[in-house]
Amino acid sequence: MKFQGTCGEVEVTQKALKKIVYYSLTELSDKLSVSARNWLQKVLNIFSSEESNLVINDDSGVTIDLYVAVGYGINIPETFAVVKDKIIESFKKHFAIENVDVNMHVTELK
Repeated sequence: MKFQGTCGEVEVTQKALKKIVYYSLTELSDKLSVSARNWLQKVLNIFSSEESNLVINDDSGVTIDLYVAVGYGINIPETFAVVKDKIIESFKKHFAIENVDVNMHVTELK
């Protein structure tokens, strides 16, 4: 993703954007964690918890598909609101990106 900074053009890699999402989630670690998208990824352990399970696209904004494991007894809609606000706040603070869409997919309970 590229945007115009005060001193020229700034490019932020997908890996950096994914790290922001991961670090936002670690602050809420008591409620949820990053999860594999499907059972095969989980069995083969072919995903990295720091930089997987989200899709970032669009030049004008960011769309995140977040796959998570939620703790038993957690109110999912309430948790989603907290997660969404935290991720949007992080993108505004670190990258000045305003157009952020977050979709959360609960793949398992822990």
